[in-house]
Amino acid sequence: MSEVERVFPDTAPIFVVGAPRSGTTLFQRILDAHPRIGVADEIIFFDIIRGLEAEVPDLKAPGAIDRMFERLPSMDHFHNWNGLDETLAAVRQEMLEHPDPSYPLFFLKLMQVYARLRGKVRIGDKTPWNVRHLDEILAMFPDARIIHLVRDPRANVASRVELPRTSKDVVTAAVKWRIDVEAAHRFATGGKAHAGNYLELRYEDLVRDPEPWVRKVCTVVGEEFDPAMLEFHRSRDVMFKDQPYKEGVFRPVNTASIDAYKKRLKPAQIRLIELIAAGPMRRLGYEKLPAAEGGYAPIPAQLLREFVAWRSFKAEERRRIAAESGIRFRSGNASLFGQIKRQMLGRGPRA
Repeated sequence: MSEVERVFPDTAPIFVVGAPRSGTTLFQRILDAHPRIGVADEIIFFDIIRGLEAEVPDLKAPGAIDRMFERLPSMDHFHNWNGLDETLAAVRQEMLEHPDPSYPLFFLKLMQVYARLRGKVRIGDKTPWNVRHLDEILAMFPDARIIHLVRDPRANVASRVELPRTSKDVVTAAVKWRIDVEAAHRFATGGKAHAGNYLELRYEDLVRDPEPWVRKVCTVVGEEFDPAMLEFHRSRDVMFKDQPYKEGVFRPVNTASIDAYKKRLKPAQIRLIELIAAGPMRRLGYEKLPAAEGGYAPIPAQLLREFVAWRSFKAEERRRIAAESGIRFRSGNASLFGQIKRQMLGRGPRA
């Protein structure tokens, strides 16, 4: 059986997905507060860990597991994990003892060890970008439960552009939001998702009245609701570190950030986001701001400013990558405005 075909039918992991800055960390904390559920924070299996296959393609080869585990701590994002050494040591031992080690098995073991070290029996992972890998998740874990967090794209973008190593232009963030929510929509309407394994949850609904939605998620994942889930903020036992933008999960659920984008974004930026995200916004029940509130902003001038911000970010990224790797990169334009055009013409996003 190939790596892609590896199937684990006897487990039901819980996957929390969604465009980054849509409340996925908040909901991971809520689930992780359940006495039986342990949901790891951003394993990033498909987009980072599987990149090791180019260096270590066959984990059954002599010394392959050792080479894999030597590389893991230096890979992007792993430095943001708490308790990395203990977790990886336990996973490595189980991989060495297994007769058929593989990358999918590593994914499963990492979730299992995370949960076991916390005395939990249900496993899971919160990686926002897995929203683009839902078919692969269900193929690997046929009994998986998927919780898709959705957030108003204007609020999402306002938060996303403040992340480190992220372009500060709202166009890129809005395009990525649309790509992510439409990936989930294709999955939800493609025949594989049903009420027993998939739930779409709006961030705004969750923070306005959390308990009914948390109870509904418990029904989907097959666990009893526990009041401790709504007291998640009392614990600082988290998997992440050195990520100050996640500090909000140490406070009780609140509605403070629902409309904060109105003060953080210019009217023209809001209009750009509404243009790019128009179709999914309507489907998800997010209304455009009325003209009296946002005005009819000068879109072309703002679009030019966003392009300048994007070019500045790309140049900075090239310098950073070159400094880290010693490789010289040639500058060049990406197809950002091609994506914008496809969005506005309703032709759908392309990753």
